Amino acid sequence: MKNQIKNQVKKYVVAFLLSNLTTILPIILILILVMGAVVAGSSGSSDSTTGKRTRLTAQEVAKKVNISVERAEDVIKILNWQLSKEKFTLEGASGSLANAERESDFDPKLTNPSGGVAGYFQWSGWDGNTINGDRWAKASSRTLDSTVELELMSYELNHGYKKVKDYMQKATDPFESAKYWSEHYEGVLLSDGQTKLEKLEKDSKKWYEVFKGTIESDGSSGGNAIAGSLDVPAGEVAREIPSGYSIDKEITKDGYITQSYPYGECTWYVFNRAKEFGINFDPYMGNGQDWAHKSGYEVSNTPTKHSAVSFQGRQAGGHPTYGHVAFVEDVKDDGSILISECNFVQSGQGTGITNYRVFTADQAKEFLYVTGK
Repeated sequence: MKNQIKNQVKKYVVAFLLSNLTTILPIILILILVMGAVVAGSSGSSDSTTGKRTRLTAQEVAKKVNISVERAEDVIKILNWQLSKEKFTLEGASGSLANAERESDFDPKLTNPSGGVAGYFQWSGWDGNTINGDRWAKASSRTLDSTVELELMSYELNHGYKKVKDYMQKATDPFESAKYWSEHYEGVLLSDGQTKLEKLEKDSKKWYEVFKGTIESDGSSGGNAIAGSLDVPAGEVAREIPSGYSIDKEITKDGYITQSYPYGECTWYVFNRAKEFGINFDPYMGNGQDWAHKSGYEVSNTPTKHSAVSFQGRQAGGHPTYGHVAFVEDVKDDGSILISECNFVQSGQGTGITNYRVFTADQAKEFLYVTGK
């Protein structure tokens, strides 16, 4: 009897829903949209700045806060790395910057021999002194270099200090972020005089105000482009992407093969970098200057993004006998170009090290560009 009643009730409910579907469905859809909007509105920070970077140049930052252009470049490096790679909010990154200012004044080469600490965030274990631990042990090399140090920071944030990363990705207040970073990343208690709470508050809010409203998407120049922040004169070698230019994919060298090109050579690099964009060059293009003379490839004096630029002989600092080849990462509307390259002799960095150079439109017209297949 009970089962008969249950079945009868089910029939009535189904019949009611079907007969009133046109009335009920719009109400359900409205509720779903409202709930979605509430969730979206409450999940992000006030500036919605995750995965982005500042459009300010080092000169502009230096002028705003009265520091050297060199140190301003370091500020931008740290900020952009945290926003783009670790997805910090601007509030979170501002708190971290306040700590970096307290620890090193943004000098990646600053050391404290007595404490055995060094770098932007004064990591322990420097120069064999492990009195405060050995966080440098996780670095790719014990080198006072901005990229090495930022990679060390990323390693820690994705391993033993993941809670710090999680906090910074949701942070909504610069000062609270600064205090959290100080306690949980630097290991300096708020009650410790070294914390310098008043300065930490002032600096965290300062950096937030400097960069508020200047944050752009990584893909502002299209796709998932990675924009540069370093001010570099035309033709000068740089380890970071120069300001005003961008690359469409991060250079990791993951999966790069040697095949017919020796590891770390300019030819090895361009052959593999092009493949990351689905562009192919023959495994036997020859030396750098020979690429422009390989049959079957379109060659011109007009630069195009993701082409190979084949320097002839000593042109642009190439080898007198073998020349040089590089990859065109960006071409601006004014005709200037950004290239990436490996084993550029004059850089003094050796094989396998990537660097960047910018050339003006007039300089770029002198080169030969090879279009891959």
